[in-house]
Amino acid sequence: MKLLATALLATLSSFVLADRLPDVHGAPSAAYVKESLRPPENHNAFDVFYAKGNRVYQCNPERTGFQHWYNVQTHAFLYPTKERKEPFDLAGLEIGQVAMAPLNGTAVNPMDPVPVMYYYPDGSWVGTTRPLKTTTMEEGRSERGDAANLDDHLEPVVFNSDDGYFSHAKYVVRIGSLDGVRPAAEDCTYKGKLVNKPFTAFFLLYTDQEGEENLAQEQEEWKRMVEEYRIADPAY
Repeated sequence: MKLLATALLATLSSFVLADRLPDVHGAPSAAYVKESLRPPENHNAFDVFYAKGNRVYQCNPERTGFQHWYNVQTHAFLYPTKERKEPFDLAGLEIGQVAMAPLNGTAVNPMDPVPVMYYYPDGSWVGTTRPLKTTTMEEGRSERGDAANLDDHLEPVVFNSDDGYFSHAKYVVRIGSLDGVRPAAEDCTYKGKLVNKPFTAFFLLYTDQEGEENLAQEQEEWKRMVEEYRIADPAY
């Protein structure tokens, strides 16, 4: 019971509505997002997470797109930034994951794996698709990112869990990435070759007015549940 109460408190501590999204030291707020990458009007950022992990690229010299390399898997842990300072990626503070959903040629283009973000405390998740806007084509940047770091981009949410914290996200913005870019074209020497590239990034989650209202209702519900567990377990 103590473990569940701890999980409830962890979730409760992460509830931050748009007008109270903190500009934490080292973590970007919505003010850092370029106007060209912002979601449609009436959508506000309600949380920002730090991600640290790896991107796996596979070589296919028979194809020309993206210089023969394809991002076939991504895995990163998510860390909360609310009321925290760097470093965010401390052991034991992982609060979620980012990964690629299995390729499915019947549901999506087989070259378009679906990025999925999963939230530990309540099991909620969101899946996004191809970016709507990116910094890829900005002056001074190469085909993807700036040849050293991944690009910044805006992705729409196309799949989500029925409820929970992440289920209210409508858009996801990735900014501040370091490393993670695909290998050089000349390194694609044989079909199937895999290269693992580490990366870090920040992910901002945006929602609309309805989402904010639902988040507020969930916050009250979590408060109620936490209080019930405190009463049921005086030793907590």
